[in-house]
Amino acid sequence: MGYSAIIVLGNLMSQEGELNIESSSRMNLAIEAFYENQAPYIVTSGWAYRTDSPIAIADAMRNYAIKRGKIRPRSIITEKNSRDTVGDAIFTKKHLALKRGWKNILVITSDYHVSRTQIIFNFIYGNHYNIKVMGAATSTTNGQLTNENTSLIAFYETFEGVEAGDDA
Repeated sequence: MGYSAIIVLGNLMSQEGELNIESSSRMNLAIEAFYENQAPYIVTSGWAYRTDSPIAIADAMRNYAIKRGKIRPRSIITEKNSRDTVGDAIFTKKHLALKRGWKNILVITSDYHVSRTQIIFNFIYGNHYNIKVMGAATSTTNGQLTNENTSLIAFYETFEGVEAGDDA
C-alpha cells in the first residue's frame, strides 16, 4: 500500500444525496485507487451544506462508495466538519492524520482544482507529510479557473505570517 489514506474532496449533490457528475468522478477515481491497493482507507470530506437537506456530502460520498464501489463500510471514514478545501486539509489533519500517524496521503479532487489543493494541503500539513493530489477529469470552465486563482489569493492573505504545518 502506497498511502495511509485517500482523501476525497466533495463537490455537489442533490437534495436526496445523489452526487453530481463532478463528485461522482472524484469518487470513481478514489474507488479505483483503493482497489489498486494504494491505501487502506477512503476519507470522504464535507458538511451538510444544503439548506434543503440534512445530508452531509461526506455521507453521500460514503454511500456512493459502498453502493457503487462495493467498498466495506469499515474502510470509509467521514469528516463532516469541513466547508471548503482549507477545512478539508485542517480537519483531516487534526482529526485523522495526527491521531493515526498518517504520513503519505493521496488527495482526490477535480483536475482544475489540483494545483490549489496541492498548495493548501502542503501548507496545512507541512513538510513532514507526503501529499499527492490527483484530479478527476472535468469540463473545466474559465469561471472555475478564475475562481481558483481568486481563492488562492484569499488563502495566501488569510495565512500570511503563518508557518507551513503550524497547527496552532
